[in-house]
Amino acid sequence: MAIRSISHFTWQVLRTAKRSRKPLGGRALRLVPNWHTKDGSFLTALVEVGLLTYVTGSADAPFDATYRLTERGEHAAEYGEYEYEPKRPPLEPPAATLPIKKSVAKKK
Repeated sequence: MAIRSISHFTWQVLRTAKRSRKPLGGRALRLVPNWHTKDGSFLTALVEVGLLTYVTGSADAPFDATYRLTERGEHAAEYGEYEYEPKRPPLEPPAATLPIKKSVAKKK
Protein backbone atom coordinates (compact mmCIF):
# COMPACT_ATOMS: atom_id res chain seq x y z
CA MET A 1 0.00 0.00 0.00
CA ALA A 2 1.16 3.51 -0.77
CA ILE A 3 0.50 6.65 1.26
CA ARG A 4 -1.05 9.79 -0.21
CA SER A 5 -1.15 13.12 1.58
CA ILE A 6 -4.25 15.30 1.33
CA SER A 7 -4.60 18.98 0.57
CA HIS A 8 -5.39 21.53 3.25
CA PHE A 9 -8.90 22.04 1.88
CA THR A 10 -9.62 18.32 1.89
CA TRP A 11 -8.29 18.10 5.44
CA GLN A 12 -10.65 20.92 6.51
CA VAL A 13 -13.64 19.13 4.97
CA LEU A 14 -12.75 15.86 6.69
CA ARG A 15 -12.18 17.58 10.05
CA THR A 16 -15.59 19.27 9.77
CA ALA A 17 -17.21 15.90 9.10
CA LYS A 18 -15.30 14.32 12.00
CA ARG A 19 -16.39 16.98 14.50
CA SER A 20 -20.05 16.58 13.63
CA ARG A 21 -22.08 14.12 15.68
CA LYS A 22 -24.50 13.49 12.85
CA PRO A 23 -23.96 13.07 9.09
CA LEU A 24 -23.55 16.43 7.34
CA GLY A 25 -25.15 17.62 4.14
CA GLY A 26 -23.10 18.56 1.13
CA ARG A 27 -23.82 22.28 1.54
CA ALA A 28 -22.39 22.20 5.07
CA LEU A 29 -19.19 20.62 3.74
CA ARG A 30 -18.72 23.34 1.12
CA LEU A 31 -16.52 25.42 3.39
CA VAL A 32 -15.08 27.70 0.72
CA PRO A 33 -17.60 28.92 -1.87
CA ASN A 34 -15.41 29.27 -4.95
CA TRP A 35 -15.48 27.92 -8.48
CA HIS A 36 -13.68 24.69 -7.45
CA THR A 37 -16.53 23.71 -5.15
CA LYS A 38 -19.41 25.11 -7.20
CA ASP A 39 -20.60 21.83 -8.72
CA GLY A 40 -19.94 19.50 -5.76
CA SER A 41 -17.50 17.29 -7.65
CA PHE A 42 -15.06 17.54 -4.74
CA LEU A 43 -17.57 15.59 -2.62
CA THR A 44 -17.97 12.93 -5.28
CA ALA A 45 -14.18 12.64 -5.53
CA LEU A 46 -13.90 12.12 -1.75
CA VAL A 47 -16.49 9.33 -1.95
CA GLU A 48 -14.69 7.69 -4.89
CA VAL A 49 -11.40 7.72 -2.99
CA GLY A 50 -13.12 6.19 0.04
CA LEU A 51 -12.77 9.04 2.54
CA LEU A 52 -16.51 9.77 2.72
CA THR A 53 -19.57 7.62 2.20
CA TYR A 54 -23.16 8.49 1.33
CA VAL A 55 -25.72 8.19 4.11
CA THR A 56 -28.52 9.50 1.89
CA GLY A 57 -28.48 10.68 -1.68
CA SER A 58 -26.09 9.97 -4.52
CA ALA A 59 -23.58 11.56 -6.86
CA ASP A 60 -26.40 12.98 -8.98
CA ALA A 61 -27.11 15.70 -6.37
CA PRO A 62 -23.98 16.00 -4.19
CA PHE A 63 -25.23 19.00 -2.20
CA ASP A 64 -28.52 17.30 -1.30
CA ALA A 65 -26.78 14.12 -0.08
CA THR A 66 -25.53 13.55 3.46
CA TYR A 67 -22.06 12.18 4.18
CA ARG A 68 -20.24 10.29 6.89
CA LEU A 69 -16.53 9.62 7.31
CA THR A 70 -15.19 6.17 6.61
CA GLU A 71 -12.43 4.57 8.65
CA ARG A 72 -9.93 5.72 6.04
CA GLY A 73 -11.44 9.21 6.19
CA GLU A 74 -11.08 9.36 9.98
CA HIS A 75 -7.40 8.48 9.66
CA ALA A 76 -6.94 11.15 6.97
CA ALA A 77 -8.73 13.75 9.10
CA GLU A 78 -6.41 13.01 11.99
CA TYR A 79 -3.05 12.58 10.23
CA GLY A 80 -3.45 14.30 6.84
CA GLU A 81 -2.67 11.17 4.83
CA TYR A 82 -4.24 7.84 3.91
CA GLU A 83 -3.26 4.53 2.39
CA TYR A 84 -4.39 3.65 -1.09
CA GLU A 85 -3.82 0.93 -3.61
CA PRO A 86 -1.91 2.32 -6.61
CA LYS A 87 -3.33 1.43 -9.99
CA ARG A 88 -0.94 -0.74 -11.91
CA PRO A 89 -1.29 -1.69 -15.55
CA PRO A 90 -1.95 -5.38 -16.12
CA LEU A 91 1.15 -7.42 -16.73
CA GLU A 92 1.58 -8.63 -20.26
CA PRO A 93 2.63 -12.21 -20.80
CA PRO A 94 6.25 -12.52 -21.95
CA ALA A 95 6.70 -12.34 -25.69
CA ALA A 96 7.40 -15.58 -27.48
CA THR A 97 11.03 -16.40 -27.35
CA LEU A 98 12.51 -15.29 -30.61
CA PRO A 99 15.83 -16.52 -31.92
CA ILE A 100 18.59 -14.07 -31.18
CA LYS A 101 20.23 -12.74 -34.30
CA LYS A 102 23.97 -12.59 -34.08
CA SER A 103 25.64 -9.78 -35.89
CA VAL A 104 28.53 -10.99 -37.92
CA ALA A 105 31.45 -8.64 -38.26
CA LYS A 106 32.72 -8.50 -41.80
CA LYS A 107 36.42 -8.93 -42.32
CA LYS A 108 38.18 -6.65 -44.74
